[in-house]
Amino acid sequence: MTRRPTRGLGKAVAMGYRIGMKSHAPVNPEGKRCFDGICETLDRLGVPRNSKWRALILFMRSIRDYDIYTPEQKRQIQALVVQVLKEGDLTETRFDDISRKTEAILSAPWRTKLQNALNDLSRAIGDSRGIILKRKGDIESLGQETVENVQSGKDLDALLEDIRKGFTDVVRYMEQDAENLARLSFTDALTGLANRRAFEDALAKAVAGARARKTPLCVLMVDVDHFKAFNDLHGHLIGDQALNAVASVIRDCQKQVEERGGKVLSARYGGEEFTVIAQDMALKQAVALAEHIRHRIETYNFIIRDVDGEILNSGITLTVSLGVACLDDAWKDSLEQRLINAADEAMYQAKLAGRNKVFSKGD
Repeated sequence: MTRRPTRGLGKAVAMGYRIGMKSHAPVNPEGKRCFDGICETLDRLGVPRNSKWRALILFMRSIRDYDIYTPEQKRQIQALVVQVLKEGDLTETRFDDISRKTEAILSAPWRTKLQNALNDLSRAIGDSRGIILKRKGDIESLGQETVENVQSGKDLDALLEDIRKGFTDVVRYMEQDAENLARLSFTDALTGLANRRAFEDALAKAVAGARARKTPLCVLMVDVDHFKAFNDLHGHLIGDQALNAVASVIRDCQKQVEERGGKVLSARYGGEEFTVIAQDMALKQAVALAEHIRHRIETYNFIIRDVDGEILNSGITLTVSLGVACLDDAWKDSLEQRLINAADEAMYQAKLAGRNKVFSKGD
């Protein structure tokens, strides 16, 4: 039976045994790393040593030091730790509940990635079905035309040429279909930018190339400010127009860089988030690009139109918060995820600072 603490957890937290500040962490006799006095706090709260509750809390507390987890995951886990300590409910039922919540938080990005992959597959299947049905009609027409040619009494050479031309056309169309399907599988259906799958593939190649050539590589994370409120106010159709407008600006900025010989890729990361891969670009240049995107969006005259294209409202402004991070030579593994997380953390800092700002890793 799990022993409940004899002192209130809320009281102990109020006494100053807080979580979230850096300090030199002692190693307890169990060999587990303690953080910010957490082991002393657990002792004061009566959490038994060598218990699964203590192991779980220490594990949750250590999450913040792993770069493979996103800033949002770290925030959620630490909030859960504080909640556990304040409530003081160390029962078996609560342990199972906290374990499930921890697992859900840590696995969330992979579930999201799986859902995105399934959505892409669903769209691809829909596109494929439409194309296949169209080609089925073409082949049926080809069969009918072949029969008609055979029955026409044409010269044999002319007959064979007509049949050969019909089959050649169908083969060419099918090759074009294959290229279109490949393109669609890497394209965001709403904005026309690269989708998350294309971004992840491109980032993996860019990281490998940057390490091999020892050249800089940066990632920009872009998030539309107060987008949920915008959606609630104007509706999802107008929200889609806003996302398209932001994508258009980012695409235009990408073209400007490419015209100067730069190599960038812009993508829709998900929801109201966008991302840009900036190859052979140092931090100072990447921050300048981010600031250019921020300014362009801030000064963009967003126009709301109805389904018939009539202007309903104009002069609406949107803003974005951007985070910039570059590949760090000190990183040894999970390079793409570390780079994304670093840019995401910088973007979060930009939002904390008031939004409509650019922050880089280290600011």
